[in-house]
Amino acid sequence: MVSLRPIITRELAEQRLRRIFSREAFDADLSSPISAAGVVAMIYVGAVDGTDIVWARPSTALWMQEEVLATGTSDAQRIAWGKAAMRGSKAVSNLVGSWGLTFQPWYAQDSRESLRDDSWNSLYDNNAMVSKPGVKTTSSGPRWALADHFADLFDPQLVGDDLDAAILAWIDTHMTTSARARAMAVRERAQAVDAVKVILPNGSVRLLEPGAASLILKGVVEEWAPRKLLNPLVLAISEPGEKQAYVDEQRLQRLGLAISVTQLLPDALLFDGGPGGRFWVIEAVHSDGPIDERRKAQLIEWAAAQRIPPDQLAFLTAFESRNADPARRRLKDLAAGTFAWFRDEPDYELQWDTIDTTGTLAPVTPLRPGSS
Repeated sequence: MVSLRPIITRELAEQRLRRIFSREAFDADLSSPISAAGVVAMIYVGAVDGTDIVWARPSTALWMQEEVLATGTSDAQRIAWGKAAMRGSKAVSNLVGSWGLTFQPWYAQDSRESLRDDSWNSLYDNNAMVSKPGVKTTSSGPRWALADHFADLFDPQLVGDDLDAAILAWIDTHMTTSARARAMAVRERAQAVDAVKVILPNGSVRLLEPGAASLILKGVVEEWAPRKLLNPLVLAISEPGEKQAYVDEQRLQRLGLAISVTQLLPDALLFDGGPGGRFWVIEAVHSDGPIDERRKAQLIEWAAAQRIPPDQLAFLTAFESRNADPARRRLKDLAAGTFAWFRDEPDYELQWDTIDTTGTLAPVTPLRPGSS
């Protein structure tokens, strides 16, 4: 018995083909509308490599129509349509007529060469399709099917991050080396365009994954650090997608520090190389995670394991804005002795600490490098 996969639309098929075979790296024939029609038709009739494989020919896609996808949804109807397509256009016309439909195929018969030579041969060369053994390439008989691992990528329930991961896994597993290299180049160019570019104090550039938290970290490095620290050094920046995205190994070695991704990493670790020296532990809060008393205690313990004494440790929670929801919700939770900074007001910072009981009121002065 043929095992049939969920019916898909041409729109879904074309969208996914374009994600798999980006037009920046691959021939447009791989993700053309007629190529998408071929994927839809083969999934509809069950032309997918497996135990009970059904073989298709170009006419299988050319004679498909929207009304059939919407009406002929039962397994019995799909199998019947596939068998009719193997007999000829008249058999298909008679069958859909019995369903109360008018035969209105997607493409004319003279489109078969375009589908076979430009689309299916290209998909075959990229390990996305299989061909029936023993059938000559000049034969008009059915000899094509989708590779099962490729058909998996068109599951309508596969969406979001799961779809992205599945596509990347398929590329890494089934594409040729040269095709993988082309796909990787496109992916890296796209990431570079979308990435958040951070200019470090030494003038070098670090790319962080797109997102609001990365923008806050960019503000800390480029705006807060030059205002606050006499000689700022960025020792480490971690981010969700790559827990150890940037680590200055050389400086860490000179300081006698070792950072491991298995430890409790802050979002960033900066050092002020001015007199006395001070390590700044930074948390960038886009949704949650300020330096509250519990987090502060954890970070002090983490720093102690790195041989950083408490008197050389300072804490900064960075937000996008005082008006941002995370700040309104979590400012009340800041640990004593910590600072808060807001990306949209780079000249100011807040400090939450115990009251100075000496009776001395500190003068109000503008922030300057090295102030605290």
